[in-house]
Amino acid sequence: MVRHFRTGRKGQENFIRGRTNHHTMQCVIPESLRNTPAKIGALVLLSLFLGFLTIFCLGRNTQVVFTHLYYIPIMLAAFWFQKKGVLYAIGASLFYVWAVITFSITDTQVVLAALARALFFVGIALVIAILSIVIHRQKDEIEQSEEQFHAIWDHIQAGIILIDAETRTIIAANPEAQNALGFSEDEMKGHICHKFICPSEEGKCPVCDLGQTVDRSERRIITRGGKEITVLKTVTDLTIRKKRCLVETFIDVAMGK
Repeated sequence: MVRHFRTGRKGQENFIRGRTNHHTMQCVIPESLRNTPAKIGALVLLSLFLGFLTIFCLGRNTQVVFTHLYYIPIMLAAFWFQKKGVLYAIGASLFYVWAVITFSITDTQVVLAALARALFFVGIALVIAILSIVIHRQKDEIEQSEEQFHAIWDHIQAGIILIDAETRTIIAANPEAQNALGFSEDEMKGHICHKFICPSEEGKCPVCDLGQTVDRSERRIITRGGKEITVLKTVTDLTIRKKRCLVETFIDVAMGK
């Protein structure tokens, strides 16, 4: 009787995907601010605050210090909304220039400085928007690759087991391996492969200790209950995230007869 188990994807993703921290730029943003209405609300509140602060400071002839606060909503808007964020930056810059002309001392140098600062705001928004577009595209490509990987991992008609070559412990197993061996992935993970799924004695691993090449070779593996079955096994030695790993692929010989 074949037993079916669900694959523990969290373990696979943590190891193979590496949580993708090296692929994407992560913004430290509270969970409550990760949906669009919350983002818009945050920008509205920041814009209102900056509007009142701008008028207040210009009325007291303060020209520089408060302007640094403009970078916060401008950068957030550009990162969150890309092209629309640039439009937001243009609007904020126009408001700033208007406020300088209206509430500040009318002076050519002051106005020119305000225009230069406004152009810088827009330039920053353009750079952030471009980076955001690139990051989101890379993230979409990574997610697509992960979907393709999981489709193959979950449905390939061969057992696949990922083993840490240094500790000899099992890292992950696909559904076909789970069905063939009778163990769930959670039951296998963390166990040393010797005497668990491999009948070889400890210290006599055909690949790691004896230096043998296992390529479509007939081998025996242990199933739940201690029963041994003959399989065609291939072992590939590779490096994943700077860690040496063994990828064991096997097909039950009896299934091919």
